[in-house]
Amino acid sequence: MKKKTAALALCGLMVFAMAGCGGENAADTGAAKTSEDVEYDVNDYVTLGNYQNLEVQITGDYTVDQSDVDAMVDNLIASAAPCVEDPSQTVVAADSLVNVDYVGKKDGEAFDGGSASDVTIDVATNSDVSSGSGYIEGFSAGLVGAHVGDTVDCNVTFPENYSAKDLAGQPVVFTFTVNYIGKPVTRDTLTDDYVSEYFQTDTVDEFLDTVEAYVNQTAQYSRQNEINTAVMEAVVDNATVEDVPQELLDLRVQEYTDQFEASYCSDGTSLEDYLDTNYGMTVEEFTEQITESMRENLITQLVFEAVADKEGIELDEEGFDDYCDSMMEGNGFNSREDLYAAYGPTEDAGKSYLQKIYVCSRACEFCAGSAVVTEAPAQ
Repeated sequence: MKKKTAALALCGLMVFAMAGCGGENAADTGAAKTSEDVEYDVNDYVTLGNYQNLEVQITGDYTVDQSDVDAMVDNLIASAAPCVEDPSQTVVAADSLVNVDYVGKKDGEAFDGGSASDVTIDVATNSDVSSGSGYIEGFSAGLVGAHVGDTVDCNVTFPENYSAKDLAGQPVVFTFTVNYIGKPVTRDTLTDDYVSEYFQTDTVDEFLDTVEAYVNQTAQYSRQNEINTAVMEAVVDNATVEDVPQELLDLRVQEYTDQFEASYCSDGTSLEDYLDTNYGMTVEEFTEQITESMRENLITQLVFEAVADKEGIELDEEGFDDYCDSMMEGNGFNSREDLYAAYGPTEDAGKSYLQKIYVCSRACEFCAGSAVVTEAPAQ
């Protein structure tokens, strides 16, 4: 079971893109050759089969109805501000939603993790309104009867099995400052002021229209993604790949292994010990799994490089810039340099790799554009 879990985890890290460990420009430093320095003629390795007008079937349900839009609105409200101040309420009741700041003290000293501000508590369920997570027994009971602006001390004893051993079974005091009493926000109670503050839209109608458009766009994106995946599999299945460039494969495996060690063995732990402790596998087994995954990724890459070559699909800088911008936004990269460094052992290698993958993605889109798509009947 451990080895199976490890295989799934490792393969999940390498789907068509390889995370590198960054570094300086190999050409400038005289560093070792990278995988992106390997030259090859893709037509020496790939014989294409049919890749146009493919018949593919998708099984997902991408229809959108009002319940989907409503669910998204509910989720957005819950994540932004599930309740707002109700000036008409001034005394905390047993079922109030009360916004507080608090400080937890043990023996008169504040303890780590015991303080927070701008937290809204559902007194009835003794839980956090935003996350739904519960507090220890009695945490909010002392708030009942307090007025807005009051400071209240609540004596609480942590349970014996509490995860923080220094607090388990210990009596503490939480000092609450009551900021305001809230009222829940629902789809039916949305106001222009609320959506303007939290969602930068001027009116409730504009907000709802924006959410509906987003839900529909997301559904269409997911549908197209399933089509592209089905087409990709069909194009690869129809092609004949005699082999992959061995030097390229070896370098990809080595680069991934280096990155893995840099990420997980930086404390001096050997790769052998790390793999044995966390995955119950040897370095040899690890290398075998990485090699097989890299080989499969390379086969897909080579097939779509061959399609691009045959159809004259080339790198266009404007499209590549948009592709990189999308990757930066979706993955939290702050600069092109950071993005490139994350996909190769050097920035130049990472950029070269992403350029190849971008051209491959355009080739896949070309194939998907002529595909005949049928949808599986609803179950």
